[in-house]
Amino acid sequence: MKNIFIGGVAKSGKSTFAKKICGDNKYNHIPIDYFTASFKRNYPDVGIISNVVINSETSNKLSLFLSTVISIIDTTDEKFILDSAHVMPKDIVRYLDKDKWDIYFLGYPNIDKEEKFSIIRKYETKDDWTFKRSDIELLDILDKLILISKNIEKECLELGINFIDVSNGIEVLHD
Repeated sequence: MKNIFIGGVAKSGKSTFAKKICGDNKYNHIPIDYFTASFKRNYPDVGIISNVVINSETSNKLSLFLSTVISIIDTTDEKFILDSAHVMPKDIVRYLDKDKWDIYFLGYPNIDKEEKFSIIRKYETKDDWTFKRSDIELLDILDKLILISKNIEKECLELGINFIDVSNGIEVLHD
């Protein structure tokens, strides 16, 4: 049994995927987005920004931060799932030993923004970040996330990392 890293764009089902895997209680789940929010609020000078759209500077810095966490995890017998919407494959793969980690990235490169928008609005709660966004703002963000999904898919292919295209199967993760 290996540790698991799950990355990908916002609203791709990373946390839901992690929770389904954790169902057997063999894994400890650490949502890295909690750390990015803390860096943004408490240590703004570090430059790790907790935005919905992946930022390349944040990805690089957060991956370096996670390298220490990963090296500690690698020395324990406990098993962990880390998930993050703020890391690109090329940045994190340097720090993950594929003998000790399974790596998955999720995205939706093959869906149009209007369809994704409908799915998000169908399942969102008042606590979701999407709930606080206007329709126009959310559609603009989805344009960016779809483009980033395409870039992540390409990076995963080049790096030999598992990419899960949730463009047509997203509703399965909501069951």
